[in-house]
Amino acid sequence: MNKMNPLFTADLLRIVQRFESKGQCLEYMAQLLAQSGCLMMVDRYLASIKSREDVMSTGIGHGIAIPHARDESVTCLRIAVCLIREGMDFLALDDQPVSLVFMLAVPEDKNKEYMKILRSLSEYLRQEGLRQRLLDAKDERELFEYVQEIERDYLARAL
Repeated sequence: MNKMNPLFTADLLRIVQRFESKGQCLEYMAQLLAQSGCLMMVDRYLASIKSREDVMSTGIGHGIAIPHARDESVTCLRIAVCLIREGMDFLALDDQPVSLVFMLAVPEDKNKEYMKILRSLSEYLRQEGLRQRLLDAKDERELFEYVQEIERDYLARAL
């Protein structure tokens, strides 16, 4: 059976106290993806992420941002997650601080999966109780358990 590589891995999940800027947050998360082996050219991927943010913030509201880019420098579909204890300005649609960032790295040829993952992630995060559990995670282990539920939800919908 051909099992899909996991979208979320423990090495791509962090809880941090704060970032000085949105740019610092994006750079930190892109480096996590690069260290995991998913990015061949971190600068190119980061430029794609930042140009997407320049067009419109990926801060979707309710303390959540989902920066994402599909790029040929990405070798595997992965999602880095960062819970930020001191919410930060992300120019979110609702003008509220962002405390939870999901950064999607998508290979150029995975557009169909990309759209499904974005939809599934957005639908999951729209549910206040589930979103709040993520925001209230006491440590990285607990946060990882919760994001694995997002992946199971996505896989169930994809079948």
